[in-house]
Amino acid sequence: MKISAQQFGVLPDGRTVYCYTLENNAIKVEILNYGGIIRGLYLPDKNGRIADVVLGHANLSGYLENKGYLGCVVGRNANRISGASFSLLDRKFSLEANDGANNLHSGPNGLSHRLFASEVHSFNNLPALLLSHTVEDGSDSFPGNLIVTIAYALTEDNALMIDYRAISDKATIINLTNHSYFNLAGHDSGNIYGHILELEAPFYTPAGADHIPTGEILRVKDTPFDFFTAPKPLGKDIHSALTQLSQYGGYDHNFVMRDIGHRKVAALSEPESGRVMRVVTDMPGLQLYTGNHFDGETAYKDGVKYPKHGGVCLQTQFFPNAANMSWFPSPFFATGEEYTFTTTYQFSVKAD
Repeated sequence: MKISAQQFGVLPDGRTVYCYTLENNAIKVEILNYGGIIRGLYLPDKNGRIADVVLGHANLSGYLENKGYLGCVVGRNANRISGASFSLLDRKFSLEANDGANNLHSGPNGLSHRLFASEVHSFNNLPALLLSHTVEDGSDSFPGNLIVTIAYALTEDNALMIDYRAISDKATIINLTNHSYFNLAGHDSGNIYGHILELEAPFYTPAGADHIPTGEILRVKDTPFDFFTAPKPLGKDIHSALTQLSQYGGYDHNFVMRDIGHRKVAALSEPESGRVMRVVTDMPGLQLYTGNHFDGETAYKDGVKYPKHGGVCLQTQFFPNAANMSWFPSPFFATGEEYTFTTTYQFSVKAD
């Protein structure tokens, strides 16, 4: 496995953004040190044809805005916080309301829009890209100087491992994830209705029109959210008239993963290409988002105009609004307490 780098662009303040390429004999991954963005992921299909299977922008200017958070690390808190506020140690913290009345993905100064220090390093006896950054105390109104380190390593058995570590000098929220959109037929292949999804999730957290969980934890059985009893195509129920789906125009929901520790939580496959992606993590939840905001009019990389439901996100995480719902797994970490979680995407090809 080898890692190389080349200049990708220059930020408005003159700092250089690099694109790192991790590759082995079968697959190649492109990662920016801006936002920790997975910009490209090149996989063979069952006939040996290579395609880029992650959605992305054509150039750096697209990623500077990046309203859909394509490919990036989100944090220090991923997903939503209701009322753009939370309380910690008897103190209320008011955040920026950037999603209606709520806070989404921390705010404008989150990790998705930060330039990381980068170096090639060894991780678990593998060559790895190590990205690091310190988010300042009070940035986006969150407490604590937060030191974040993210390692990306590509294994010889075609797995992309992302290891997240963080520590703060004050009690704070820490909840990091990657926001890549996958289309295993190729990023330029239209919608993801034919993708087969399996989730190791017997429960999900329903939400209101504002995307904030109601606080309930409901069984998926006999609902459009059941990817647990048996795998099924994403397109089977995505147009359901059920309010939970119709209010968002598709899936944008947190699923409650069974078991704990490092375990498989999801498997995504695309029958025509034979490409398969398994997700392994030690996080308690997973947000399934089906690219409901894509409009088929905006041009992205390679000039492609992604249609609605043109890609699917499988974001490992603490549950949305866990900061305000004490019965959800807690995203709060004490002073000096290390946050350490790993998510691995394992790729393979299934022949006919």
